[in-house]
Amino acid sequence: MKILCLSASNIEPFKEQSASTRTCELVRELVLAKQADAEVSVLPLIDYELKPCRMCGKCLEAGRCVRDEAFNAVYNALKGADRIFMVCPQYATIPAKVVMLFEKFQEISYLNWCADNNYEFPLAHKPVGLIVHGGQTEEALPQYKTNLLAPLAAILRSVGMQVVGVDKEWQDGTAFAITRLSMPEDSIFVTIEHDWGAIRSRVEPLVENVMVAR
Repeated sequence: MKILCLSASNIEPFKEQSASTRTCELVRELVLAKQADAEVSVLPLIDYELKPCRMCGKCLEAGRCVRDEAFNAVYNALKGADRIFMVCPQYATIPAKVVMLFEKFQEISYLNWCADNNYEFPLAHKPVGLIVHGGQTEEALPQYKTNLLAPLAAILRSVGMQVVGVDKEWQDGTAFAITRLSMPEDSIFVTIEHDWGAIRSRVEPLVENVMVAR
């Protein structure tokens, strides 16, 4: 089984130390603990310079974006996975690269459906687990759930993907927050602290549900 975890963090100085990518590594650990022979890949979206969709319509015939090889690489990786996880931070609100990715999902799906109402998007029915987070403490979890998790889930469902939840309260995925932040003297970026034990407890049930999804 091939598992892909997409890290949507886009903070240049952090990269593999970002909360999104570290969460992808946690997902890898949890998956391998349950299925040792699974092939788990982490895709850091920060390494891909995506371009916004121009609605040119050429993807209908090409089956890919004719002007964005970065998108095509991400798209091919997602198509090759049996299970997908996406870890997405809150910026303002959905990160720009995620919007660019989803714009092209929507355009490819819509144009093909208009041409053939029996068309199914290549990522349709794939189980996907969404994990969102931000730079505030637990009081912000309802905000992350409403403003980030729900829109992401709605977009993926609109192209036929199987969004997997945790339970009745968290039907679109899960979210986590920070414990504390401070401002170091030698950086323009705040130092953010997380409770990784608490994050694990939020992520593990989602991983279990995605792995058994049909």
